[in-house]
Amino acid sequence: MSLKSLAHKFFVAVAAFALIAVVTPAAQASVPTIDGSYAFDGNGWAGTLLVTNSASGAPAITMHYNELGRDEQLAGNWSAATHTLWIYRPLPWNNSQTYLLYLGDHKPNSPVFGGYFTQSDVPGMHYGVYAKDYLPLGAARPANALRPNDSLPDTLPGYYGFNGNGWTGTMTVQFTDCRVPEIELRYDELGRTEPIAQRTWDPATNTLTFVRPLSFGGVTQTYTMYFANRLQSTQMFGGYFTESDVPNQRFAAFAWLMPGGVGC
Repeated sequence: MSLKSLAHKFFVAVAAFALIAVVTPAAQASVPTIDGSYAFDGNGWAGTLLVTNSASGAPAITMHYNELGRDEQLAGNWSAATHTLWIYRPLPWNNSQTYLLYLGDHKPNSPVFGGYFTQSDVPGMHYGVYAKDYLPLGAARPANALRPNDSLPDTLPGYYGFNGNGWTGTMTVQFTDCRVPEIELRYDELGRTEPIAQRTWDPATNTLTFVRPLSFGGVTQTYTMYFANRLQSTQMFGGYFTESDVPNQRFAAFAWLMPGGVGC
């Protein structure tokens, strides 16, 4: 897979994403297994991800990018301690991609992953990745889930479905004068929208960073989200958040384009 240039005019950022910090999205139990099939997106390239034998710590990985039309058998590593899935993907032109995917396990038996990949010939860049819509091994995935959604009009950028550690919601990103991000977040289960005051956008690396204060003990969550808009209808963010009271742990965070919202 060759990377297309991510040079673009970044537009939107109001984000809807809730918070009532009765519980923190980070403090949840582990999933029994990550083995199964996931709808997958890496830097705007849609496909599927199949994970087997994760209990060994060295899972077998099958990655399928729809546009490339082939299954790739890849090496993986799973750390149950840090909830991190590592995947190594060699490329045909003697370079490689390294994926770091962080588990979200808030909902029982519905694991998700958010994170990024790096590419050996593009030093310093991170590319957003997510894996969602989990199905257990042996379950058939609907054919329409294997195709990228190219039906969204170009005039509807900026409104995203959102997932943070398995907590679902929405995220809209709106940039004042197309430069300064304004963000709100909303978690479906918490039912409240909250503006985010501390946020930055780095157009050189396509990185959106924001801090979400929780309502207890001065605890904060810091989100790092890598943006891709390779196709207008495949805009997405992949990444993770950290939480100040859970050191050395990263939690899945990602967002995918949905109808609605207004661009610059």
